[in-house]
Amino acid sequence: MATKALLLALGPALALGLGRFAYALVLPLMQGAWGLSYAEAGLLGSANTLGYLLGAFLSHRLLGRTGYRRSFFLALLLQGAVLALTGFGGFPWVSALRLFQGFLGALVFVGGAALLMALGGSGRALGVYYGGVGVGLLLAPWLLWGAAEPTGAWARLGLYSLLLGLPTLLAWPLLKEPPPPVQGEGSLWPILPLLLAYGLYGAGYIGYMTFVAAAVGDALLLFTLLGVGALLTGPLWGPWVERVGGRKGLFHVLLVLFLGSLPPLAQSLPALSAFLFGLSFLGVITALTQAFRALLPPSAWPRAMGLSTAAFALGQAVGPTVAGFFAEMAGRGEGALWTATALLFLALLPAGLRLQKP
Repeated sequence: MATKALLLALGPALALGLGRFAYALVLPLMQGAWGLSYAEAGLLGSANTLGYLLGAFLSHRLLGRTGYRRSFFLALLLQGAVLALTGFGGFPWVSALRLFQGFLGALVFVGGAALLMALGGSGRALGVYYGGVGVGLLLAPWLLWGAAEPTGAWARLGLYSLLLGLPTLLAWPLLKEPPPPVQGEGSLWPILPLLLAYGLYGAGYIGYMTFVAAAVGDALLLFTLLGVGALLTGPLWGPWVERVGGRKGLFHVLLVLFLGSLPPLAQSLPALSAFLFGLSFLGVITALTQAFRALLPPSAWPRAMGLSTAAFALGQAVGPTVAGFFAEMAGRGEGALWTATALLFLALLPAGLRLQKP
């Protein structure tokens, strides 16, 4: 199981760690070479988030029709080609490709998780899979080391994504398709509060990630510690979630995330704040997935994964806008961090509800 989880973990490492989050590292090159404004930079970020949201909403039907294994590997390799081509063309071209990459990234993320769950993956295995994002966060600065212009930077990301995606094919014969939906099974009523919590978490999480460097400085150190913390998601939160259960585990990990995001900690001890945040932000989906397995029949797991990813993407879409608005009102970046912390606190409330099937 460990081998399968490690191979599948390359999916979120490449589709999210490189395909999504490395945009922040290429952005200064795009602004310098192409004269990209902050408004245009925001639109490109929104395009990727919109693609991710669409992919999450459609993932259950699309992956079920075409096959989870086939779609996971095809989307993973195709998004590498999309990354390589992103630097060639004007703003409309880049916007379209960022939209498409977000769409493919959602298929990779949801598809890989559903395949691992179909194998009966433990909380530890799921933690390893989601922790793959941390691998991408750590790799991205080194893969882009010395890049002087955006076309070459995007080409590097695409080439390395394609090359590093090839080993995942070794997992193909080891995987099986998730069970199809069963008539009369799979009501998502028991997990509705968790979906609300996950959406609020998405808004608070992206608010912190977007503004913490601007608020406290030292982006390289912060993102390195975020990546290191994310790599430890599996060893730390996997066993804990298995011990206490997904629902309680979700509350616990959100509590640590809330404490790590507090602006007084971020401003006085930014390294500790970033490490705690990195250690916990992927633990949320580890606990959430374990809760799905306890509350829903196997036939409903893929649909639950798709809807939860959509709730998360919706939170991500509104989080930076809300945090930025309050930062403007406060006149400093600290206002954005307080907003992110407030959203994470709100996520604790539905996560703490005791769920009952109707």
